[in-house]
Amino acid sequence: MWQALTGGAMITPSFTTIVLISALFFGEPTSSKLITPETDAYIKTLFERWNATGLSLAVVRKDPSAPNGWYHEFGSYGTANAKGQPVTPDTVFAIASNSKLFLSFSVGLLVDNSTLREERGEELKWSTKIKDIYGDLWEMWDEDMTRKVSLQDMLSHRTGLPGHGFSRAVRRGGVREMISTLRYLRPSAEFRQTYQYNNLMYDSLSYLPTLFLNQTFESYIDQHIFTPLNMSSSTYSVAEAENRGTLADGFQYHMRDLARGINGTKRAMVPFFDRPGEEAIRAGAGGVLASARDLAMWASMLLNDGKHPHTGKQIIPSHVVEHAATGVTIAAGEALYPELSPKVYGAGHWRYSYRGRELIEHGGIDPGFRSQITRFPNDNLAIVSMSNDDNGVGLMESAKWRIIDDILFKGQEPIDWNGRYEQAQTNYIRAFQLLTPRPTLPKPPSSSVEFLAQRTYDHSTYGSLQPCVVPSSLPSRALQQRAECSTLLNSLPVRRILQATDLTIPTLIIPWKRVFVTHLRLQHFDANLFNASVIWSNADVRREEGLVTPLSAAEGINSRVVAQSEQDQAAMYRSGGTSNGHLSVGEDGGDLLTGLDRHFTVEWAVQDGEEEGLAFKGNFWGMEGSDAKAPTGEGKEGAEVWFARR
Repeated sequence: MWQALTGGAMITPSFTTIVLISALFFGEPTSSKLITPETDAYIKTLFERWNATGLSLAVVRKDPSAPNGWYHEFGSYGTANAKGQPVTPDTVFAIASNSKLFLSFSVGLLVDNSTLREERGEELKWSTKIKDIYGDLWEMWDEDMTRKVSLQDMLSHRTGLPGHGFSRAVRRGGVREMISTLRYLRPSAEFRQTYQYNNLMYDSLSYLPTLFLNQTFESYIDQHIFTPLNMSSSTYSVAEAENRGTLADGFQYHMRDLARGINGTKRAMVPFFDRPGEEAIRAGAGGVLASARDLAMWASMLLNDGKHPHTGKQIIPSHVVEHAATGVTIAAGEALYPELSPKVYGAGHWRYSYRGRELIEHGGIDPGFRSQITRFPNDNLAIVSMSNDDNGVGLMESAKWRIIDDILFKGQEPIDWNGRYEQAQTNYIRAFQLLTPRPTLPKPPSSSVEFLAQRTYDHSTYGSLQPCVVPSSLPSRALQQRAECSTLLNSLPVRRILQATDLTIPTLIIPWKRVFVTHLRLQHFDANLFNASVIWSNADVRREEGLVTPLSAAEGINSRVVAQSEQDQAAMYRSGGTSNGHLSVGEDGGDLLTGLDRHFTVEWAVQDGEEEGLAFKGNFWGMEGSDAKAPTGEGKEGAEVWFARR
């Protein structure tokens, strides 16, 4: 059962549990008060049930009976990287969207900056319109969004814009250029109509220190937060984190395709998914790399109304801390479980209650990494939990809730959160079995598929698409397409993609370098509709950096996928070598190919006999919110994202 839930990989965890209580600047280990032996044992059983890789916990309690008023305890479990090194409190994880609060505080510090107010000659407020700051740089699809969106609207996810996550890319002009492309993104709701999570708004706000102070956002955070709190392991720099040797490897599922019943094998993501020089574009929304030890100080500062937990120095003004935690947008109008309340969102925080106790928290998801930082402001308790596993949410959240139940609800029956997360995982996998199958006798498209490989389709924010037809997926005949298609189709990432592709269906591959994306795969469904998979591979990067995984002789361009048994997959991972002629896995974990089961719909449309394009649908744009609406109609009119023929 657990193999099925975790992709078939059989990783034997090397447990290392470290529990510390801090005196001033973290003294010697003593007995546990927050992570009890019973809780520790429970977490270990969870670890085995989820077949997890690594977990790092920090539990913080402000308590006048503690040395210097604080307890800091750490729980470290499993392996940090492909080399098998154990997780420790100093292992650095990508905390993803838990970085948003750092951005929110940077805005609050600028709002609170009297010198800046005097220099500008006007007051900067949370309600200040972004148009009044960025001028002509700021323009949106909708006129109301252009004129009315404020700093608070951006921070509280109520602009009307869906996520548009696949539009994010490294740009020569950096964040400023990214802001200039927002005007081409279609909204899915009216301004302030509903909550829709949007990383692009946080990325856009990271430009403020550069505009106001001629200082990078990263250096501004280091100056005002990392250094004053002695968060010495925390950084936005991938190169810095890698050079220190404490950065965890994220683990993902190679060749996983749940729609076809293929679980994949768990592999280390080596190197880190962002490469040096690429990370700045998303620093504001998700760029922080940090350890549990550093985040214990961060959480203590939050519990301490913005003051350093040991020196009492005000790091973040208390009114800024409270403002960021105050709900503005209704994120969830009804509770998911009886013990919870509806959720509101402030500025980098969700706020709700658990079993009658108010909590403030935020999560984070990056490829191979998960994080959650939770605090109970009225109970002086905070929990930091981080995993370096794509499948780590159930483990991480179940451990968090058990710690909370043990500390705040002693004597009451703990909630079986793990059972709920296991059921959610089962439901998630079952959902792939409900996808509409391709018709037995699909209608051909109105024009030959080969024509797609002779054209280019553009979107001003999402970039250009140049499809290449996989010859072996079409009936045998002469095929004309761009010369570069031959190079693309013989590249290692595409050969890996084709190994996991049913080539009895007409197939096109599109190179498409974005954040978390390297390729698109289009497979004909019926008439002018195609199934699109958004795929990420690190094969090219690994070769550029001298990390080579041998290519199996079976991985030719005409290969047909053959699903390995779970036993073969497990044996291959454990052995660290080849298994029955399949891909070899070296010490570093090997190449990764993910996203085969991320499916969307593409309509190849020609309107009025002239305007041709590719209409992306199926929530490709990341819409959420009860009042958001998908476009209706065919072609450009019904497209969430429209790529027009050049």
